[in-house]
Amino acid sequence: MSTTPTLESLLKDSNLAEKAQEVDKNLVRLQWGSAFVLVGISGSAIVAIAPLFRQPPNEKHTLFLRKLLEHNAYMGGMASFAIQPDGWVILHAGRSIKGMDADEFATMVAGVGRFADQFDDTLIAEFYVDQKQDTNQVQHPEPTD
Repeated sequence: MSTTPTLESLLKDSNLAEKAQEVDKNLVRLQWGSAFVLVGISGSAIVAIAPLFRQPPNEKHTLFLRKLLEHNAYMGGMASFAIQPDGWVILHAGRSIKGMDADEFATMVAGVGRFADQFDDTLIAEFYVDQKQDTNQVQHPEPTD
């Protein structure tokens, strides 16, 4: 019996398969309110990432970073904010896929999704009011008749 599950089996066994949209082999997208989570396997790791902002805000930069650290403390290690080398501000969690079961997988993915949905709107309101283009909030054009 293998102790290394596949992304497909974890999604199915955690009852998240219907919520997942395939992006690529070993990469899916799941929606949580106004936030989305990318879940993928790379090598021996599984990662859940919620990309929130294309870059840190232009104004109140230090206050923003402090707020992210406070949110990291609030999440108690379930997920954490990070700034990637390309500038994206993300919320993420990950671990080795070996030995992961469906309950742990669901907890990790849902934790990232719920926290991202909880924090994105408040961070946008406080830091991105004049920079909506730098958020992950996609503006859909009004339908025309």
